Amino acid sequence: MINHPIIKGNRLKKNQTVGVIAPGSPVSKSEIEKGLSLLEFHHLKPGLGEHLFDSVKYLAGYDIDRTSDLHRMFLDPDIKAIFCARGGYGTTRLLHMIDFDTIQRNPKILVGFSDITALLFAIYKKTGLITIHGPTLSQLQKNDNLTYLLRLITTPYRPEITMKRGKVIKSGQAEGILLGGNLSIICSLCGTSFLPSLKNTILFVEERGESLYRIDRMLTQLLLTNILKELSAIIIGQIDDCGEEDAIEAIFEERLSGLKIPIISGLPVGHGEENISLPLGLPALLDTDNMVLKIKEPAVS
Repeated sequence: MINHPIIKGNRLKKNQTVGVIAPGSPVSKSEIEKGLSLLEFHHLKPGLGEHLFDSVKYLAGYDIDRTSDLHRMFLDPDIKAIFCARGGYGTTRLLHMIDFDTIQRNPKILVGFSDITALLFAIYKKTGLITIHGPTLSQLQKNDNLTYLLRLITTPYRPEITMKRGKVIKSGQAEGILLGGNLSIICSLCGTSFLPSLKNTILFVEERGESLYRIDRMLTQLLLTNILKELSAIIIGQIDDCGEEDAIEAIFEERLSGLKIPIISGLPVGHGEENISLPLGLPALLDTDNMVLKIKEPAVS
């Protein structure tokens, strides 16, 4: 359950302004120059956060300044969508400072992934806003990431994602609210007021740069909370730079196969070359026989 009825951002149109913020780790202009150019190529105007290029140790500026940039983007009537420059670390530090009432009164498209999972989950939980798990500015030039994102947020498109290269761990069909993101961030939200209820949800996870035993530990943590027993299904996205593919698959299969729900891998989301955009908080259907995930509603109004 969430605390409020579902709300959606308005469909993005040509010549509108897209805000760019860095809620987590520092980012340089060179890291996002290609992404900014791509937005302009698609007739969108980047609106840079005041503190976008700040840097304090391993953070993109002071917590209060990163939070201020977030609030300003939602309050500015000229900003029609908000993209995150990169992930990294730091977003969880902001959650207790966010004015969720402001966000609820000014619903907008918000896009990010990895560390930004914390922001996507918290805003959905506290406001009911459908958030977008999708590429950061530093990822827009990869594959068709931007094309897919724009299709999701500029049209009434209802995604149908095939996972032909995936593996079925537990077969079946399942319906539920789609939620998901970075595995370690989801674990870090356990026991806080910012984690949405995962009851009857289709949960997807992705991860990067964690050793095998850490993946094991995170899955074990979620199992010990009994959260996973409430799910409708689990989908495994890209698990990059975490060890050999066979070893990673073996850990997920060993830790999760006791659950009585459909489980499948192969979702093209995460830190790799392909990171398709998915709306968090909408009803979805998973069919392992046809290796497909269908979203039942458009992501935007």
